[in-house]
Amino acid sequence: MIDVAIILGSTRPGRRAEPIARWIYGIAGKRGDARFELVDIADFKLPLLDEPMPAMMHKHPAAYPNLGRKDRFLRRLRFRDARV
Repeated sequence: MIDVAIILGSTRPGRRAEPIARWIYGIAGKRGDARFELVDIADFKLPLLDEPMPAMMHKHPAAYPNLGRKDRFLRRLRFRDARV
C-alpha cells in the first residue's frame, strides 16, 4: 500500500486550501489501495516570509530560529510515496 501526503500549502489568513484539501482527501479516501494523510504546513509554524529583510537584499541572518519546525515537517513527508 502506498502512503500519500495531501499538503495544505498556504498559511495565509482566509486561505482556501483547507476545504479543497479536505475535498481531495474525501475522494482519495475511497480508494482501497493507498493511505492518505492531510499535512498542514500551518501546524509547523515554519519561518515563511519572516526574514527581517527581503531576500533580494542578500542580507540573511546567520542562523534562523525555528529550523527544528522545518525538520518536523520534512520527517512527516520523508517516507511518503507521493505528495499532493
